[in-house]
Amino acid sequence: ARAVLDRIAPDLAALPPVTALGLNRRLHAAFLRLAKRTGDSVARAGWQMHLVPPPGVLAALAAATTGQRRAALDAQAAPVPRVIHQIWLGPLPVPPAAAAWAAHAAAQGYAHRLWREADVAALAGDDAVFRDRLARGDYPGAVDAARYAILAQEGGIYLDCDWYPARMDAGFHDLIPMTGLTAMAEEVPRLTGKGPVLLANSFIAAPPGHPVMDRLRAVLPLAAAAIPGAPAWWATGPLIFTLIARDGPITLAGAGLVAAALPRAAPFAAVEAALGRDGGLLIAWKSW
Repeated sequence: ARAVLDRIAPDLAALPPVTALGLNRRLHAAFLRLAKRTGDSVARAGWQMHLVPPPGVLAALAAATTGQRRAALDAQAAPVPRVIHQIWLGPLPVPPAAAAWAAHAAAQGYAHRLWREADVAALAGDDAVFRDRLARGDYPGAVDAARYAILAQEGGIYLDCDWYPARMDAGFHDLIPMTGLTAMAEEVPRLTGKGPVLLANSFIAAPPGHPVMDRLRAVLPLAAAAIPGAPAWWATGPLIFTLIARDGPITLAGAGLVAAALPRAAPFAAVEAALGRDGGLLIAWKSW
């Protein structure tokens, strides 16, 4: 495999979109997969760190003014409404996690809202990125755009549908401050241009009108245009979210918020085995 990659790399390396190492993204990802398969932990760390666009590409879009930084600071004192938002787009059945979170919300005195295509369109029908990604069947990108629109207008806690509640006897207010912007850090460091920490956008807590959400909505169309063919996690997801959010204060949720991480399509018995653990609230589980 390495010989094949070395042979084709000169012809493919500069095809856009390119990574921070100047390689075509898919070629770069192939070298990363090879490092994983061969157990080369040093090469793996290097390929992972640089599997992002050159930092300067998005830097200008993510630059904040002093006024925007001050607004983000002020927003850290604003309360987060006790409502859990989830979004499910496309033809696949709604994952069972949504019903579980509805039950969890009721037990903790929260509201729960599951947003479908028509619901998001009613709130953010003028969002060009949402419409474009949805039309192309890029559901991750469409959900990215939708979550920022929902949080900007309504505030609350956004959760991807691949989280499952680990317990019913504790709520988010027991584990996060419920004021200002809160998110989690991804496990893999990346060359973001604003430090190695990449923020996940699969869990976000924010008050309504938080300036980070407003800035994200303004920047997403520009980010997509700046990197044609970019994957969702670059142009609409964790990377652009990180670049905007890191210009102001943000609460980093404790690593213990995640109680367990299960393999994709693991049986529900594996979820049941992880329930009720003291400390964490989220079980990572892609049921589909």
